[in-house]
Amino acid sequence: MSKHKFILNDETKVNQFGFRVLNLGIDLARFRANPVILDYHQQGNAAVIGRWENIQIEGSLLTAEAEFDDEDPNAKMISGKVERGFLRGCSLGLNPFSMNNFQIAPDEVYDLVKSEVLEASIVAIPNNANAIKLYATTEDSMKELQESEISQILLTASDISNFNINNSMKKITLNLSAIAALGLPGNSLEHDESIVNEKIINLKSELDAANLKITGFQELENDKKAQLSASTVKADIIAGKIDATKEADYIKLHAEFPSIYKSTVTDVPAKSNLGAQVNTVPVGEVKDLETFQKLDLTAQLEFKNGNPDQYKALFK
Repeated sequence: MSKHKFILNDETKVNQFGFRVLNLGIDLARFRANPVILDYHQQGNAAVIGRWENIQIEGSLLTAEAEFDDEDPNAKMISGKVERGFLRGCSLGLNPFSMNNFQIAPDEVYDLVKSEVLEASIVAIPNNANAIKLYATTEDSMKELQESEISQILLTASDISNFNINNSMKKITLNLSAIAALGLPGNSLEHDESIVNEKIINLKSELDAANLKITGFQELENDKKAQLSASTVKADIIAGKIDATKEADYIKLHAEFPSIYKSTVTDVPAKSNLGAQVNTVPVGEVKDLETFQKLDLTAQLEFKNGNPDQYKALFK
């Protein structure tokens, strides 16, 4: 069966842990002496399915040729899948020695600058969470590099301090308008990102405070308008210009359309009290339709509402 060449590492690619592995810092001595192919990073002798040959660095790539143990049923099965093109993925088993070997590059991505290759596995899905297997050779490094935590450590920006990395402060370029708005020195277009963010937060806080004050003024003004509307309508009710039963409607009219209210209510001469109008026409005097029709419309409506039986009798 022919040998198949694999790319064990491409230092230009970022894996799912969020870092790249630099070929220049890879120690291949132990791997060349014992170039085992494992089945998906499993441990134990039974997991060995072959060996790697012609291990070499070619530019940004670390490559090797896979030779499978066809006397092993599992290795033969995997070899067949590789031969037929159904398995194409591989994954390095690395010892990074220390978290200090993860360093931020100029493009803000972590690089593993020093490591040792212990094995390389055939995997179903390369470049997933298992595409790079991290090993530790001491108890301290074992604790430091627990796989359950490594992805969170590398992918969480707030944990950068855990790496003891001296990372220069990121710069951000602003235009002159933004610089003036944020109150930054105008002698340079570049400013530290953290300072810009702090200025933005402060500016947002000031804006929120101003908006809160404006809202308070608006609410105070609305309260004054509501009080004025209520007082105006109450006065017109007392003057006999408005039916007291429609007080709420007139308050709303005054609040929303004060000019219309003024022309239709305030500027109209006061009428006599509606109750007094009814009293000037005693019920007993409305004995026929002719007498009823001599009443004004307001008095007719009051008579109809107050004396429904007599009202019906007028129109029989």
